[in-house]
Amino acid sequence: MLTRLDIPFADASAGELAWSLRPGAVASGGLARLDVPLPRRADRLRLHVLGASHAVELELDGVALTETVACGAPHGRPLASAPPVVDHPGLRYAFAWTVERPDADRIPRLAHRLEEELAGRDDALLAWFPGAPDAVTALRARPRGAATAWETWHLYPERGEVVHTVTTVLSLPAGAEPRPDDALTVTGSGAA
Repeated sequence: MLTRLDIPFADASAGELAWSLRPGAVASGGLARLDVPLPRRADRLRLHVLGASHAVELELDGVALTETVACGAPHGRPLASAPPVVDHPGLRYAFAWTVERPDADRIPRLAHRLEEELAGRDDALLAWFPGAPDAVTALRARPRGAATAWETWHLYPERGEVVHTVTTVLSLPAGAEPRPDDALTVTGSGAA
């Protein structure tokens, strides 16, 4: 789904982003959202655009959590301090991120490519701002076998930055403790 936001883009930077993961939390507000169909009706994945940032709500096997990557994320920590793996009862959450500073002409090309790739998809949300067509926030659900996964892009053309995140969540059997071999390998798509 593509959406044009009706608020002006406020300059943001990768260094201002904070990460949080809150069990049972619901994303507050947001400028756009999309419910992504999942194979089992009891599970839920909702993508949120919060402006130049995002939130994702997931309910998987009765366990709910919300990931937020945003400037001033409540209960957040600097993006650079986000843990690569979090074990939560019933779930294993893996998170990876990169910040790229591509040549100035690559950000508009990436914005255009994301718009083309995500248009009309029922598992993706892309938002851009009036007067700032290259300032894009995009989210896409990504199937990864038995896991639920998503990736996001935050394009900050004024700063020349692209923040790309990849998240994978694995449901663990009831009462099972995560084992080292349950570890998820998280890799980015190298989109920027």
